[in-house]
Amino acid sequence: MDAGIFLARTLPGILITALVAAFVLVLRHQNLQRYRIRLEVIQKERLVAMEKGLPMPELPDYDQADARRFAETLALADRVNPRWALGAGAILLLGGVGVTLALFLSGEPYHNRVWSMGIIPVFVGLGLFLHYRVTRPS
Repeated sequence: MDAGIFLARTLPGILITALVAAFVLVLRHQNLQRYRIRLEVIQKERLVAMEKGLPMPELPDYDQADARRFAETLALADRVNPRWALGAGAILLLGGVGVTLALFLSGEPYHNRVWSMGIIPVFVGLGLFLHYRVTRPS
């Protein structure tokens, strides 16, 4: 395979991976900054308390806070809208129909060969409609 063709085929994947990694790193950096700022505030409070001769405030237990936040997230997961499958199915169904039509009506020979790939999200959307129909709340 020619190096130019290989680079042209792999470059979009590499760029997407780099963008996702950069996004994750930025989020991680922001979380660490928030954590540092919280610790600095607590340290200043403790220094002021020491200067005034007051009992020092307790250091918060961050592990318990994280566990509490995780438990709250799980509790929210139990309250998911029961019609989520209906919305996701509609999006996939209409998106698949759109992709199928766009590829089929395109004048490109390659697109005319792969138009049927748009049928995959159509059937996934139909499956989600069926899932909603079977599990919908009465």
